[in-house]
Amino acid sequence: MTLETWREGLFNLCWHQHGGSGLAVPLGDALELPTSDRDWLLERIGQQRAQEAKALEKAAKRR
Repeated sequence: MTLETWREGLFNLCWHQHGGSGLAVPLGDALELPTSDRDWLLERIGQQRAQEAKALEKAAKRR
């Protein structure tokens, strides 16, 4: 794993858009996660974002 990959992972765990969905893990908590848990969360975040994007696309087509 590169430093950039590690940093990007922490960012994805901690970032939370205004009015959007997503995790908002405090940085200190994210740093304490075991690597396997962090990797699982990142994979799951990706899946959730894909599902939400698909739902938004479907809703937009109905208009």
